Amino acid sequence: MRAQISIEVALMMGMAILVIVSFVNIHFERFNMARELGEAGEAKMIGTLIAGAINNAYANGEGFQVYLSPEQVNFTRLGEVEKMYGLGVELPITINNTAREIVIKRNTTKTGGGIWSVEVPIIPNNVVRRDPTAEYPELTVRNNGTNILIYADAAHITTVS
Repeated sequence: MRAQISIEVALMMGMAILVIVSFVNIHFERFNMARELGEAGEAKMIGTLIAGAINNAYANGEGFQVYLSPEQVNFTRLGEVEKMYGLGVELPITINNTAREIVIKRNTTKTGGGIWSVEVPIIPNNVVRRDPTAEYPELTVRNNGTNILIYADAAHITTVS
């Protein structure tokens, strides 16, 4: 009779451990999914902010410019997250003139995902990247009458035709 009770206790303990491990696994999966969704939302917000600046400069004509401060788009933080964790927004962000969109790639390979991208549409197809200057600091978007110039480091933003 004693041996039978100890076998039942061992089986019950085993079942309890399986249930606890299952709950912990579900918790971590949900946590990872929430983090990835947050980063995807951040990528979309950055794309929308840059697209808004480009579209405003285009719509308001020659001489109009928009400056996006480091508090609005913090490339340093985005780069550190990508280097440190292998996750997040991959720099440089690409402005595709042919497709008229801003493409922001996300890397989720560390958590078993892949590399996926967020595309945000823009109006003009004549966006040109220039290096920042004292007069036009990083992430200044300016309409010079011919092109939409975006002043940004090549490691942060690139343009393709």
